[in-house]
Amino acid sequence: MAVPAAQAKRSLWVWQTPLADAGAVADFARKNGFGILYLSVKADRPALDAGDAGALRALAGLAGAGLTVYGVAGDPEWVKKKRSDIPASVRTLLGLATAHKAFAGLALDIEPHTLPEWKDDDAKAGVAENFVDLLARIRSSAAAANLPVLATVHPTYAKYSPPGAYAATLLQRAARAVDATDLMAYRNAESTLESFGGAAMDQLAAVGKPWWLGVSTHSGSPAGTSYATLPPAQFFPGIDATSADLAKRYGSSFAGISVEDYRNTVALVR
Repeated sequence: MAVPAAQAKRSLWVWQTPLADAGAVADFARKNGFGILYLSVKADRPALDAGDAGALRALAGLAGAGLTVYGVAGDPEWVKKKRSDIPASVRTLLGLATAHKAFAGLALDIEPHTLPEWKDDDAKAGVAENFVDLLARIRSSAAAANLPVLATVHPTYAKYSPPGAYAATLLQRAARAVDATDLMAYRNAESTLESFGGAAMDQLAAVGKPWWLGVSTHSGSPAGTSYATLPPAQFFPGIDATSADLAKRYGSSFAGISVEDYRNTVALVR
């Protein structure tokens, strides 16, 4: 089932791409129907924080091109210990949003499941609790700047209920702590997507907040996980068919497809 690009709901993660390339990013996004960018400005953050006019102008140009831009931050190290503050990089993004209206929201990519502690049952509970606490803490700070917060989540969170969580899974608690989520259920066929991420999608829909389905375009990924392992002509029809099917199944809670990431997607569809 093909869906016209104008009707498809697509967002795009942009990593390791300097603001000097913002024009090319905007052109690619508009040409291919991506309305939302999750933009990492890690390399340009010092210039932005210092008020560099060129960097701020390049960032503003993305919004001027009709794109909604979320500032990206995240590191699994953040949740190894309970925090009483928010990370410095998040404070910088909030400052840029407040001073320059640089972002329409924040996108958090923390990924606690990548930590060694995740494999230790005793340590895992603390990591999970720290993750939910930090999401809520950042969301509270972002709310003061009227910024929504999106967080990436993984299907495995749907199978883990931290002790004392009142039967809620980590996925449910994380989704309730933020405004929207992006489910990293990287599969390139609906049949395997259902077996890997079906329970997580059901839980996110039940929470009732917007959630995106992440797909990968990374080259060198295992078979079945990335669209880079399929013919390029199958990419947009494939993700749009999945988007249409999930919208029919889950209704308005399903926000659309998010693609990981810009550089690999350019290489795939060029």
